[in-house]
Amino acid sequence: MKRIPPAISISVTVTLIAAILQTCAPTISLFNETAYRQAVELKVVSLELLDRASQPYAENQAEAEQLRLELLKAYEYAKGRPDNKISTRQWEIMIDPEGNLMGGFFTRWENRGTLPPAFIREFRDVISDAFDTIIGLESGKIKPDQVP
Repeated sequence: MKRIPPAISISVTVTLIAAILQTCAPTISLFNETAYRQAVELKVVSLELLDRASQPYAENQAEAEQLRLELLKAYEYAKGRPDNKISTRQWEIMIDPEGNLMGGFFTRWENRGTLPPAFIREFRDVISDAFDTIIGLESGKIKPDQVP
């Protein structure tokens, strides 16, 4: 019976272990400048519009509808990137009209006409934190030039 040289045996074993670990590890997309910039810009625009929610929705409907569209574009952009399920899920939560982030905010504002300043202040902090989570995830991703 032929013996496999130890160096080859170790090399094969290490390669197999690395392949197994690679398939078990969650994959995440690389950093994307467009996604990062989009999230930052949408945060700024969203917070600015939130500050106007004590005014009638009808007076801000065009801006609200434009922001809804831009948020939907960010979701679709995230969804179209490979290995980007975590970011996509964050955008889904952000735009859900039944949820407690931007989608739900639009629903409440539209249904009630105006929102009380205290509610807006509290909601502003929640929205800001949610955007920071999306921004932080994107900025923490590996940059394409850092891939071995």
